[in-house]
Order: sequence, then structure tokens, then C-alpha cells
Amino acid sequence: MSKINLKICGITNKASVLRAYENKVKSLGFASNNLNGPNTTNDTNIKKLIKECNYYNIESVLLTKFYSLDEIIKQIDFTKPKTISCSFHFSKDALIKIKKIFKRLRIGISINPENFNKKYIESIKSIIDVIYFDMNVYKKKSIKKYSLNKSLKQIQFIKDKNIPIYIGGGINRTNVSTIIKQIRPYGLDISRSLKNNKNFISKTKLKNFLNQISVG
Repeated sequence: MSKINLKICGITNKASVLRAYENKVKSLGFASNNLNGPNTTNDTNIKKLIKECNYYNIESVLLTKFYSLDEIIKQIDFTKPKTISCSFHFSKDALIKIKKIFKRLRIGISINPENFNKKYIESIKSIIDVIYFDMNVYKKKSIKKYSLNKSLKQIQFIKDKNIPIYIGGGINRTNVSTIIKQIRPYGLDISRSLKNNKNFISKTKLKNFLNQISVG
């Protein structure tokens, strides 16, 4: 199996950052508590964890959804991630403004099967660095799950635009080989299937998962 990047999302504690470092995981995601879904945390904790990532030379990805451009600028300036992943789809002009303020910041967009929009992707493809495609759609009290087959056309559209794409949502040891073979994504974006019941990265689960893929 060819090399593939791994990002573990929903990190809320320092022990998980250390576990990632020990296993050569190069990217960790931190979900702002302005989002629906599990494993979110506040900006103060995210800022501390991003400092840990900097110490271990791990890419930090801030997943956020602030609707106000001014709010997201303040959040980026406070937490200082290496990459952002915006679930709110800012316009091309807004993303350009963010890029001008934070020149080293990598800009990512979070897309799911329900907010997928071809015209929007076309409009921002020259600005963004990466797309995080989540086959799960997080509601306030539930998670709606889409199958790989239902998402394939959308994923292929993104790949055809030569935008690096991470695939997430329900990926685990039983289906990861199929996903890699069918899609050949730039990377995998995984959260709960690698955690224990305290939301720490599980040593055993991570080791078993890494045995199935060659991490880039």
C-alpha cells in the first residue's frame, strides 16, 4: 500500500499529542467548541495544545466554523495554528484577506456530502491548500453518516481539481484498505476509531491501524 498522510482529529489533551509524536503522526486536528459534534474544546486549551504540537514539530489544524470574518481572524491570531479548516465556507475574497494577514497559514476547507458545492470549490481552488472531506454530517444531537459509494462522485470532483484531499468520517481498520484503494486520497482524517473512552489516543488502536497503512 502506498504512503498516505494521517491526521488525527478531535485532540483535547497533551497525552494524545505525545502519543502522536511517539508514533510519527505528523498532523493533529483541534475542533473548536463553536462546532456541533464530539471532541470539541475551547480556544484556551487549543492554544496550549498547539504549543505542544510546535514543540514536537507536528502540524496543528484548527477546525472552526465562525461566521464572522473578524471573529475567525481573532481566533487564528489567539490559537496560532499552522492550518485552518473552515466548516463555514468563506468567499474567495475573505480567504484572500485571511491569507494576507497570516502569510504562513495553510488554508483548508471542510466539506461534507450536504454542503458540497461545485461552483464554490471552483471559486476558491486557487486560494486553498487542502480540502477535508467528512462523510459524516454533524447535527446538534446526532451524526448523519454517508457511505463511500454515495460520496465518490463528490470526492472525485475535488481530486480532478488537483486539490489535496483528506477523507474522514467512519474510517476504521475494517474499511481503510478499501477507501485507500478506491480513492487514493492525499490523507486520512480519523478521530474516534483511534481513541479510548476518555478521548485519549489509544496506543493499541493506533498501533493496529498503523500496521495497515504506510504513513507519510
